[in-house]
Amino acid sequence: MKVRFRIALITGLLISCLYACVAPYDVKYQLNADILIIDGFVSDQLGTTVSIAIGRNANKSYYSEAVKGCVAEIRAGDGSTIPLQETEAGVYNAPSNFKGKIGQTYQLHFRTPDGKTYESPKELLKATAEIKNVYQQYDPIGILDNNGNNVIGSTVDIYLDFDDPKETQNFYLWRWKLYEEQSICITCVAGKLDPVSGKCVRIYSVFPPDYDYSCDSPCWDIFYNKNLNIFSDNFSNGKSISGKLIAKIPFYSSNGGALLEIEQLGISQQAYQYFRLLSDQAQTTGTLTDTPPAAIIGNIQNVNDSQEKTVGFFGAASSKKVLHWVERDRYPNPIVTSLLGRPINREMPVTPPSPPSFPCLLSKNRTPVRPEGWR
Repeated sequence: MKVRFRIALITGLLISCLYACVAPYDVKYQLNADILIIDGFVSDQLGTTVSIAIGRNANKSYYSEAVKGCVAEIRAGDGSTIPLQETEAGVYNAPSNFKGKIGQTYQLHFRTPDGKTYESPKELLKATAEIKNVYQQYDPIGILDNNGNNVIGSTVDIYLDFDDPKETQNFYLWRWKLYEEQSICITCVAGKLDPVSGKCVRIYSVFPPDYDYSCDSPCWDIFYNKNLNIFSDNFSNGKSISGKLIAKIPFYSSNGGALLEIEQLGISQQAYQYFRLLSDQAQTTGTLTDTPPAAIIGNIQNVNDSQEKTVGFFGAASSKKVLHWVERDRYPNPIVTSLLGRPINREMPVTPPSPPSFPCLLSKNRTPVRPEGWR
């Protein structure tokens, strides 16, 4: 029996990692006091990352600060420990060759600079289902404005099929990463690019323009899903799941393709329940970037103070990944959305030489390295 899904993805704000980690959801909590926010997963893929921050609420505005200088490690059920190194403020990575093992338990343990010690409960890393099939469909009215009246852009909608194992209860979380070729590498707001210094210099006029400058080499922008997409097999245990909506990819060009990396994660029941609460708040308040009624308490505890509350989740999740080439040239007359969100505005010099170009700088949202699988 086939269970067919056409479930709209729940809107959220996803902070994604540069490498293959399960990324946290950054929720603007309504806080009465500072609260620790921890997010991360161990998976059977390379790239385990944990983020640690403090959520603050000052003068009715929410913001978060990275917690730097923690001593952090992951403790495996076999007695081994995996040290985490701080690679940027508040971001702690396992060694690049570390992968979790199916059937093993994992637990986060860390100490903050002020001497407080925190840990998560042990989570078992269980196998997840294979992705059987990935396919796409054209939606000419895929993106509507906030009022739902006007079409902003067409989309290529991505679906997948998988067989849910009947031996155990299973919970799933999906995320994706999209590579789009980009021709603009810097925008000088109210200014232009100085060819000597390579920096933007201000234009002093009543209405200074914003100029866009080309990349000096091939370059790809990286987009991450901003959606919390979870599923429980409570009503479909052991059945074939068909047509699970994973992504709605805009037409950033009418004929240029794009590369989509899809990840299917088998998460624990505890992780599913946590993310389910986040999704319920998103439905109640509109989006995860709105301020929900209260912070959702996570699974990290202060070892010496059980009354202290934290938010976020650390767990273990098996992972299956597939690459899908997004074909756009087969669809007629799509409504195209610019990568910049507006038309390109290049500097037009009065005399030669041509405007300077700018390097494609490696970051979590951009890469000069040709993605594996790019056509």
